[in-house]
Parts: sequence; structure tokens; C-alpha cells
Amino acid sequence: MALSFMRKESEATPEAMVFSDNFAAMDSLAEDLDGEIGADKWVEVSNTEADEVFDEIKRDQTFVILTLSSDDEGEVEACAELIRKASNAELLVLLVIGDVSPRTMHNVMRAGAVEFAPYPDPPGALQEAINRLRVARTQGGGALGSAKGKTQRSGKIVGVYGVAGGVGASTFAVNVAWELASIVRSEGRRVALFDFNFQYGSIATFLDVPRREAVYELVSEAGNLDQTGLMQALSSYRDRLHVLTAPRDALPLDIVAPSDIQNILALARDAFDYVVVDMPQALMGWSESVYSAADVFYALMETDMRSAQNMFRFIRSLKSEDLPLNKLQFVLNRAPGLTDLSGKARVKRLSESLGIEFAHMLPDGGKQVVNCCDQGAPLAEVARNNPLRREIAKVAQRAITLVTTTEASADSA
Repeated sequence: MALSFMRKESEATPEAMVFSDNFAAMDSLAEDLDGEIGADKWVEVSNTEADEVFDEIKRDQTFVILTLSSDDEGEVEACAELIRKASNAELLVLLVIGDVSPRTMHNVMRAGAVEFAPYPDPPGALQEAINRLRVARTQGGGALGSAKGKTQRSGKIVGVYGVAGGVGASTFAVNVAWELASIVRSEGRRVALFDFNFQYGSIATFLDVPRREAVYELVSEAGNLDQTGLMQALSSYRDRLHVLTAPRDALPLDIVAPSDIQNILALARDAFDYVVVDMPQALMGWSESVYSAADVFYALMETDMRSAQNMFRFIRSLKSEDLPLNKLQFVLNRAPGLTDLSGKARVKRLSESLGIEFAHMLPDGGKQVVNCCDQGAPLAEVARNNPLRREIAKVAQRAITLVTTTEASADSA
């Protein structure tokens, strides 16, 4: 990479000035900037040239891109100082970050950056951030000002809970989240999947996404978490689904307090339109926080005695805490087929003994389900015509209808 500030001679009004001293992925970033902005529309500048550059940049034509890929105290302070100088010059600043801690992100964002993009993951984040800066520039910075002052989304929480191990709750959560993301993608809405089983969560395996170091810092310092720290901890699946995986190491489930979970979910609501939360089987002090925040909550079970006993206990726990049951959707996984009359009779007796009605009865997807999980892909990507996938697609569509109806009822009330 041998660009310099002298590149201005060939382009009088570059769209972006890029400060990239010590940025680890600059070669890759340069290729992406060439594709997004244009090879002759951006200029790489050294940090020592900042004062000169900031005096010459025309605010209505050019914005500033600052890079940071280290938690080194000196580099963090240098980046923060550049942000302050750019802000004082009333320039729009995009911060491109590598693998840094949420604490570092918090420090540099407080210096005055108005936009940030994790790099290189998730794919598409850089493009989205640049587009937002372009809109803000054409509106005199008003768009960013309103974004900072008020949230633009009011996401819906979809909880998923398996009353016993092996009932397929994580598989259900993964596929519901993917179906939701596919349905609302054309509308510009965003979907996230959170794995709250901090010990042995399997979402990362089922979607073949990396477990980030930032996830541990997010969980251990959830009370001080902000929007930038949350986004830094997320992975991305096929540029469509944002994923919070379980940490790399098994952690105690009580590492977070109810207030921590409330903070995480509040930030998630601000950033996404739908957030699917995969819960651990163990009921913790913060489980009530997820249930209370959820707009719809799916409880999965099978037709065996173990599931029946655990579902009975789960319902009693909710009633003992005076929690509403109207958001609860009972789901029977591996339900008997149409011709299995004895199986259907067992389901009827089970429903009557528990005093519940199953909102969804999912068929057994067979070996294709196991293969998809092992391959790290949703059913829709590998086994689109699988009967379980078709039923989960209906669940996702109905979930959208449920939360929309609930919202409309609340507004009318």
C-alpha cells in the first residue's frame, strides 16, 4: 500500500480521507474502499498530516475515515485525538475498527465519532456505514444527529426455551431466526440471534460462525455495555443474520445479573427489528428478564414423560411469579404423523393433562436436520423441502403476525 496525501493532485475533491497508520487489515480495506467509493475518490493520509488535511477538507464534500485495530493505549489515545480534531472541524467521522475490546470502543466513540463499522466482519457493515454518512452529508449532518439522539428501531424479542435437553430448541431458534431474516430482508429490517446458553451454547456450531473474544467481555461487563460494544461482539451469517454466540469457554450462567440482560436486550431492540433469544434449560435469576421482555416466547417439548414433567414445572414457575401466559406459545417437536393414530391420542392426553394447547406441532425432519446442524447451515439452505423446514417457515411468518397484532392492540389501548 503506497498511497499518500499527494493523491489529491489527481482528485481535487476526494469523497473520503482515510487515516490508516498501523491498521492491520489496510490492504483488504483499500480493496473494499476502491469498490465502494472508487479508486480515485479516496485518499490515504498519515496521522502527522491531520492538521493540514482538516483545514482543507470541505465538509459538504468529504468525510473522514479513521482506523483502529489495537488496544494499545498509545494508539487508542492517538485515534481519540484525531476524532476530537475532526469533530472540532465539524467533519463527519467514520471509525473502522478491527479486533478491539468493547472498553476501547467505548473510549474512542466518546471522543466524538458519529459512525463506526467493524472490519472485516460482519460483511456489509462498512458499506452500510458509508451510505449513512453519505445521507447525513447531503442533509447537513441532520441524519446522524437524529440517529444519535433517538433510536431508529424498536425491535421485537422472540424467546425460545426447551424444557428438556435434546428437544431441539437451538435448532428451532436457528431456523426461525433465518426464516425471519429471509422474510423481512426485502423490507430493510434486521434480525439477530442471541445464544444465552453461556456454558454450552451450540448456535455457533449450527451456523458455522466464529466465537469472538469480545463475547466474553460483553458478558462479563454487560452492565457497562453500549451499542458499539454489542455490535463488536456479533458475528454475521451470510450478510443477513447477526449472531451473538456463546463464549469460547464455558462460563457460569449466573455471570450476568437481571439488570445486565435487560441492558443487552434494550440495546438489541435499538439495533434490530427482531431478536431471537435461545435460552438455556436451567432457569436463572435473569430468565424472568428475558421472558418479561419477550413479545412472543416459544416453549418446546416432546411427547415423553420427562418433557411433560418439566413443562408442568415450568408453567408452575411462571404462575408462581405472576408472569403472564398470553405470550407463551407451546411447541411440540417430533410430533406424530397424520397416520399415527396412537401417537395423536397421546398428544391429546398430554395436552389435556397439562392444560395447554399446542400452537405448533413440528414434524420429525429426520437425518437431514442432523446433517444441516453438522454442516453449519439452516435447513432452508441445505434441505429446503424438508417438512420441518416448511413448518418452521410458517412459525416465523406467524411470529411476525403475532408481534404486529400485539403492537397494534397496545397502540389502540
